Amino acid sequence: MAHATRNVLITGAGSGIGAGVAAEFAAHGDHVHLLDISAERLAAVAAELPSDLVSTYTVDVTDYDGVAAVVAEIAGKGSIDVFAGCAGVFDGLAGIEQTTRELWDRIIDINLTGTFNVVKPVATEMIKQKSGSIVLIGSIAASRALPDGLAYDTSKAALEGMTRRLAVDLGQYGINANLVAPGVVKTSIRATSEEILGDIVPDTNVGVGTSPELMKMLIPMQRGGLPSEVAATVYFLSSEGAAYISGDVIHVDGGWIAA
Repeated sequence: MAHATRNVLITGAGSGIGAGVAAEFAAHGDHVHLLDISAERLAAVAAELPSDLVSTYTVDVTDYDGVAAVVAEIAGKGSIDVFAGCAGVFDGLAGIEQTTRELWDRIIDINLTGTFNVVKPVATEMIKQKSGSIVLIGSIAASRALPDGLAYDTSKAALEGMTRRLAVDLGQYGINANLVAPGVVKTSIRATSEEILGDIVPDTNVGVGTSPELMKMLIPMQRGGLPSEVAATVYFLSSEGAAYISGDVIHVDGGWIAA
């Protein structure tokens, strides 16, 4: 059934899962407001979408004032119906011995505090509307410590706690909040993370996360997922059919959580 065009705010929209989420919502006729730190990546994603359904904003999610200004701009044009929090970086599989204070601070600042920086002003607008849907992107790393790094695992586990509290706080206003936890997904997160973080990412075996041997051992479906498969779940959780689902973690991981 067709629905009215919604305004969908997506962070980390310049690549990977964020770009897949943008394509999914645009395919259903929603207006997607794409936020990313890279203007170049945003332009590339926007070029693949209908021009009348896309707006782009170059902003760093660690910049609270900058993010709040973008949210206010979007809200000034209409409602904010959906927030899909997809911004995040990877720490190169760094364990406790390789995790420096600088690396820890940057991962937490982007993945966790950066999510708060968007959720805060977005939730304020949704409370005024008494409607909305929030879907955050977590990770299997919140439940399975291999094969991700210490700071990354911690940030994704914390997002699950944030999601549950958001569900408690916002349910009375008709707003639901859920988290999608992907497993191995075919994206460029390692390359974009190295671009954003620079040489503070340690030189670890970054290939282990997607090796065929590891996937065969850990994932019942024995393959990595696609951004479109994660995006379809995000879309469902923002739909009318999921209006009574809130505070949940939905794994999109080929059965990894069951193994």
